[in-house]
Amino acid sequence: MSSSLPDTPALAGELAGARWYGGKGAAIVGVDEDDRLELGDGVCLHVLRVRADGRPDERYLYLTGEDRLAAPLLRLMAEGRRSGDWAFQPGALFSELLPGDGGQRPIGSDQSNTTLVAGERLALKLYRRLEPGPHPDIELGRYLTEQAGLDAVPAYAGCLHWGEYGIAMLQAYVPDAEEGWRWGSRAVQEGDLGDISRLGAVTAILHAALAEPEQRPATSDQLRGWREAADRQLERALALVDADTARELAGYAERLREEFAALEASPPPQLSRVHGDYHIGQVLRSADGLRVVDFEGEPTRSLAERNALGTPLRDVAAMLRSFDHLARHVDRDLLPGHADAIEAWIDDARAAFLDAYGPHDPALLRGLEAEKETYEFIYAATFAPDWMYAPVGGMRWLMADAR
Repeated sequence: MSSSLPDTPALAGELAGARWYGGKGAAIVGVDEDDRLELGDGVCLHVLRVRADGRPDERYLYLTGEDRLAAPLLRLMAEGRRSGDWAFQPGALFSELLPGDGGQRPIGSDQSNTTLVAGERLALKLYRRLEPGPHPDIELGRYLTEQAGLDAVPAYAGCLHWGEYGIAMLQAYVPDAEEGWRWGSRAVQEGDLGDISRLGAVTAILHAALAEPEQRPATSDQLRGWREAADRQLERALALVDADTARELAGYAERLREEFAALEASPPPQLSRVHGDYHIGQVLRSADGLRVVDFEGEPTRSLAERNALGTPLRDVAAMLRSFDHLARHVDRDLLPGHADAIEAWIDDARAAFLDAYGPHDPALLRGLEAEKETYEFIYAATFAPDWMYAPVGGMRWLMADAR
């Protein structure tokens, strides 16, 4: 049975409503199928080129027969099949992790991908928005498993490419794992810091492994570029947020620019590969420890930016900001009326994480936290207005904190 796509208006409507479609607000004026891979029984992978008003053409992966996808895809992965531009590349641990049956289920809601669990042994992640070039999730996943031997990430098991586009990755499924936002929320409510401290140590190990293939000091031009980008980001945030939030943020503008100056004035840090979108939601907890997932980098950045070397302290700053946002979620939605205890947890969680992480440049970290919190205003204004309370509270904390 061959698979067919919906007619163009229906397909355009489906794409426009998908959570992973990046052209929200721009009318889709055309959809072309660049290629397809028929897997049998109506299962197919389609590479679509989407044309939208005021946007460059973008490619997306579209699936038909998604509920039957895992078994035929794993079969072709086992064969290392190549068909036209499609290339299945099993990893070193693929045979060891291959499930005994082809059962599958969705892993849950994904923001920008579709992830299926196959036989409770493998997680099959399909990238919906496609860009040409090395995919950081695939490249770093393979390196951390097959060369660094790091057990703090789910083991890499293989990938699928269409030409120079990363299409899918296989990695070990972590059974009975709890997502970071959930276990972290409970840690805030219970005043627990044990896993936060362990996360600091895991992060240091991860950064040491990521620095092995390549590292070099930042140049003065790069440091100046960081400061200038932070200044521009502040202006963009002020233009995007609502009037009341803009007034409050504008009141911090002079102080923030002083904070951003540390990005240029600090001693040049060592640059290496980094996670790139590091927050507590990217950390799974299971009975045998913590696992860091999703090495794609920030979805709003280009693939070239996500593959570039950066300072590991940017990951640290992002994780610390996520502790603050997590605590504000708990204070607002889960445990209202305990503001003092929750504020104390933020301080204690930072200290526990940084003590376990080890030596770092506090001035540079401070500047990176201010930059990251400013970005969160843009994210909230663009994608999640109901989330604006988190960066507002986080920025108040930063501006009241004198360290």
